[in-house]
Amino acid sequence: MKPSSQRSTTKPKKVKVFAGVRRERPAGVPVAFAGSGVMAHDAVMKGVSGRALTRIWESTRGTLPADAVLKAIGLSARTAHRIKADPDKPLDARTTDGIYRLESVRALAQDVLGSAEAANEWLNTEAMGLEFRKPIDLVSTSPGAEAVKTLLQRMKYGVYA
Repeated sequence: MKPSSQRSTTKPKKVKVFAGVRRERPAGVPVAFAGSGVMAHDAVMKGVSGRALTRIWESTRGTLPADAVLKAIGLSARTAHRIKADPDKPLDARTTDGIYRLESVRALAQDVLGSAEAANEWLNTEAMGLEFRKPIDLVSTSPGAEAVKTLLQRMKYGVYA
């Protein structure tokens, strides 16, 4: 055991989520989606602001192609441009759900692979466990996102084959 002077004092990040409830959230998951599955559902139905899309672009720049990110979310380049022009406007539930799917997969990949850069690179690389498809190409649907999450869980626990 480390002496008290050498122990890590880093604590999990606590954030205010809804109605004064404070919960821990995994790194990479937007505040709007933190909490229980029901709370995430409510956040998706309410819609997040267009700024969430801007944050995704900034965090994936140079590691994931913008067109692959837009396809994963289910947006056209033209719609993304309109969102960028009015970033405070809430997004519809379908677009917010796409952002939720992508961000939950990216958060799990970051947890398994150790860094955001490694996670983004893995998402853009063909995976044998996904029939040699790129994970980012499968995130556009719920079944595809579940297949990617299943593979990541298997990798995390060493059941890769």
